[in-house]
Amino acid sequence: MKINITRLGLRKKSAEVKTTVGVVEKAQNLQIQLLKSDSIDFTNDDPLVVLETQKKMVQGLVQFMIDIFKLSDKEVEKIKSTLDFTDFQNFMAYVLFRFQGMSDEDWETVTKQQTEESADPKESN
Repeated sequence: MKINITRLGLRKKSAEVKTTVGVVEKAQNLQIQLLKSDSIDFTNDDPLVVLETQKKMVQGLVQFMIDIFKLSDKEVEKIKSTLDFTDFQNFMAYVLFRFQGMSDEDWETVTKQQTEESADPKESN
């Protein structure tokens, strides 16, 4: 599967990822971890639990990215030092949805719809 990685700010524009059983299993494990972290109440839970959960989530996302894109230490450091956290989360959401069978075109359609819905206050009434 070809994944657009231009958002990472590396020289490569795309990466070919072989969707082996192992890679799919890693993606599923990461999605489970993310769903579990959704149950954390970031405003009312113990701040230490919240911070540890957030850190574990970020580490899991970064490790998954390293594993599937076969990134060097230098590339990882460049991503960590230049990529905004929100952009990183959005990119990883894109990657995980691609593993669920979504095409680049489907992703663009969904994100465009979400942007339009959040920009139109009449839609939320």
